[in-house]
Amino acid sequence: MTEQTSIGQGHIAPNDSPRVAVLWMIFGSISFGTMNALVKWTSTEADVWMIILVRSAVIAFAVAGYAAAKGLSLRANDPRTMLLRCAVGLFAMILYFTALSRIPIGQAVTLQYTAPLFVALLSGTIIREKVSPSVAGLVVFAFVGIVLIVSPDLRSIEPDALLALGSGLFAALAYIYVRELRKTDSASSVVFWFAAFSVAGSFFQAAPDIPDLSLEAAAALVGIGVGAGCGQVGITMAYHQANAAWVSAFSYLTVIVATFYGWLIFGETLALADWIGGILIVGSGIALVFMAPSGDSQH
Repeated sequence: MTEQTSIGQGHIAPNDSPRVAVLWMIFGSISFGTMNALVKWTSTEADVWMIILVRSAVIAFAVAGYAAAKGLSLRANDPRTMLLRCAVGLFAMILYFTALSRIPIGQAVTLQYTAPLFVALLSGTIIREKVSPSVAGLVVFAFVGIVLIVSPDLRSIEPDALLALGSGLFAALAYIYVRELRKTDSASSVVFWFAAFSVAGSFFQAAPDIPDLSLEAAAALVGIGVGAGCGQVGITMAYHQANAAWVSAFSYLTVIVATFYGWLIFGETLALADWIGGILIVGSGIALVFMAPSGDSQH
């Protein structure tokens, strides 16, 4: 039986379980990959604020309903860290959805998924998790790939690509705060408060355009919410179950799913520099898999 530690008001923080974390991360990555394709498809009719509003509202209502049915508390036991997680997460989402509407989906997702590498680089400073020299070396290796995507000719920079890269940095901060919140708050409360915060942060910008939405676009926006909700639950549960720097490597499955959607639905192709840069970034992330934490609570 897996041992658990009771922390906070009624919240039980589980011991690390890397195997379970991997399954949650795979589920979340596939869900996010599908969401990315829907965001790209609806971006011609709905702006970033509308996408964030509907996406977040779907998640907030779903989690609130689930918590009510199960009798779970959504109370934030660490309001300061929860607020930081919500703020950096919303900013990351704004940057990413903007980039996704302007550049190929494969390129945008690859740069946004530098988040796990930023997690590996920053988790030692922010939440004092041990980061080995080999992990730091992988981050440096991956940044060569970032340069190839953001500035393939080494002279000019693609500004829209920088938006996606910035979203990766802020998403990493959000994931690190999720890891910290496992000590005090349930996964459901983390997901709910991020969604509620995002609704509040996008409502006034998006509300005037709601009456003009077509039924088809509205359905796609709800689909974005469903995909994002499943993805958020998967990612949050994964970070609750294992070392932040390690488990984040598995999120790269989203890059593969999204690139496939870009080719199949949007007819997008990537330049040679994008492919090489993507391989360097994804390869560095996958290499983290072989640096698994020593403990696994499931025997």
